[in-house]
Amino acid sequence: MSIVQELNHPKWPRLFAFLVTLGAWTHTYVYQVDFSSNVITSASQSPLHREQNGHLVIAGDSQHWTTSRSPRHNSLPIGTRISFQLRDTGEFGARTDDSCYKNDEDARRFWTRTMELPPTLIDARSAKEWEVQAAKLNGQSSSGTSGGGGKEMEGRGGRILDFSTSIATDLKIMFLGDSVAEQFSKAFEAAATGVPGEIARLEAEEVKKINSTILSHIPDSSRHVIAHFVVGGKPRQCVFVTGPVRGGGVVALWRVVKLFSMSRKNANACNAPAGGWRESHFHEMLQHEYLDPGDDSRNASQSMIRVNWFDAVVLRIQLGWMKPASITREGINETITLCRDYIGANTVVIMTINFTNDVHNPNEWQWAHAMNNNIRELAQMFNEEARATDSKFRVLIMEFSDFTTQVHWANARTILDPTNKTLAYPNLDHPNVSNPDYGLGGNFLFDRFKPWHREDRHPHSIPTVCSRMLDNFVDNNGVERRNCKRNAIMRDGLHWCESSVGPRYHAGLACLLGCVYNRNNVSLEGDLSGCERACNKQFMSLVPLDESWLNAGTTLFSTSAA
Repeated sequence: MSIVQELNHPKWPRLFAFLVTLGAWTHTYVYQVDFSSNVITSASQSPLHREQNGHLVIAGDSQHWTTSRSPRHNSLPIGTRISFQLRDTGEFGARTDDSCYKNDEDARRFWTRTMELPPTLIDARSAKEWEVQAAKLNGQSSSGTSGGGGKEMEGRGGRILDFSTSIATDLKIMFLGDSVAEQFSKAFEAAATGVPGEIARLEAEEVKKINSTILSHIPDSSRHVIAHFVVGGKPRQCVFVTGPVRGGGVVALWRVVKLFSMSRKNANACNAPAGGWRESHFHEMLQHEYLDPGDDSRNASQSMIRVNWFDAVVLRIQLGWMKPASITREGINETITLCRDYIGANTVVIMTINFTNDVHNPNEWQWAHAMNNNIRELAQMFNEEARATDSKFRVLIMEFSDFTTQVHWANARTILDPTNKTLAYPNLDHPNVSNPDYGLGGNFLFDRFKPWHREDRHPHSIPTVCSRMLDNFVDNNGVERRNCKRNAIMRDGLHWCESSVGPRYHAGLACLLGCVYNRNNVSLEGDLSGCERACNKQFMSLVPLDESWLNAGTTLFSTSAA
């Protein structure tokens, strides 16, 4: 059945749900919450109110959720192709990144790392309490801060990063990009399979067994590895397909470390500087067959399902592998076009370029800001062209840069000096996120450690990787260095601790894809852009989540047809 045919079904059954107008929520500061407002609904308060023109549906029953992986019997209702649930941290077993806490670089440089989030990123109550403490550290009266006075908060006041996400979808989703795309593909896979701990265990066992060869797939899991490479004697996956996931869909990774271009077809691939890709890898992804676990047929061959196509591509722009001058509007235009015409996807979700160790100076940060505006303009251009030609193809923007900049800002405001008596950045105020250029004022992000050796071109940004400063030390070469206890947000200034940032990412991606696919025969001329803005405003930000959304049995999904 084609995608168009799948969408041409009768109307949805009546929903027992509440509609939330996320687009109407306003905050001058995203993570400086107006604690006296009624935007945040604690668990002890009344259920979510109903608003017209909302894009996020909060369903209090299990009608829009499934635990089945069967593509033929996934139990998602007609018109809902991707939904998600939010729960307490660890409830879904979403610990997918032990490497963040037990990685080689930490061990080699004798770094220590906390496993706790900073108070500004746990929940609204912790953020409020931190404001009082920060005011005292700065010698200010707490009554002058957002944490002093006002309405007493009940419960946790709304989660910021301290939760987990689970996904159900029948969509076939490909992640395209470098090692960051690899990270998020595996974390999203875990959120959509419900067995991340088991997958991590099997991967660890696989590494132990490997000598000179790589197993073609992880035993007893649904991930099929098509191509691999080796770094430092350890196997890394370059191309894989996982199916079926919860809901009957597929999650795949295609690691391509430069912009997807026909000029790089069949060049050295996976981890090669050439940034090539192999047509054979793509064909094998499409031809991969997986077992339908819900098929009662005794004929195994009849229970096999072929991937055949991908509905959506999630694109990570490969800054780092490519210098800013090499990442052009024309190159991104070609990448989007190939996602549509070569891969055959109906939807492309582009992650905006975020601050990392690969942003070396304020000029490059301004470049990233300008390129993100180019990406937004390209998305608008493709969507206008698609509407003019009655095409189903759409390009969505995930405001990943905005989200992660707010995360860094919130973390930096909690970093203490070695005495734990003063703040490392005492004059750092909340960002005014209502100003679209606020990130360019984050010069504190360029406070970096010294490079460890002459070829170290990516010294870590202290506000992105530290939780608190430690005493300086002298290394083996006699160089005095600053030191810190690492945080639970970023592993190395480029890669993420997925158990911290992953849940918001997964919810944001599911929300964005729902804008396109949760329509039930409603035209894409619905408020797609409004739905996109609402998803980014709620999830690609530090806006606290309503505590009632984490209640057992509650399922969320977005729709541009609301």
